[in-house]
Amino acid sequence: MIGVDRHIAAAHMVLGKDLNPHGTLFAGQAVSYMIECGFLAVQSFLHSSHIVCLGVDGLRFLRPVHKENTIQLDSLIVYAGTASVGVYVQLLIAGGGRQAAEGFVSFVCIDEQTGQSRPHGMILTSLSGNEKKLQDMYMTYKGMTR
Repeated sequence: MIGVDRHIAAAHMVLGKDLNPHGTLFAGQAVSYMIECGFLAVQSFLHSSHIVCLGVDGLRFLRPVHKENTIQLDSLIVYAGTASVGVYVQLLIAGGGRQAAEGFVSFVCIDEQTGQSRPHGMILTSLSGNEKKLQDMYMTYKGMTR
């Protein structure tokens, strides 16, 4: 079955509770938002919520995000293996579109009864030029080849 990437996007206003001691978005909170956005993309792609996060790769923070900034998160599914799915997620500062962070999040489809990984049966459609570059980056982080 061919999965459809719905390019899930989300937005959050950065509040005081989200800040580190330097007055900028706490990295752990940023990653939490990125994982959530990736989860929603994979959930939509697989038509299932029986997935868990395996890890984050290539995470880079590019600029600080301040209190009361609105952040936008955009996701792109770049890999679909037998049981796993890889998502590129970027965090942008709304109102200018400046990229503040980016990274790849990996998820695995699980059997709800056993908690063990299971095949999801989905195939990723062809990717465009830039999307293929992101897929290559993901595969490099994971130590995979085509």
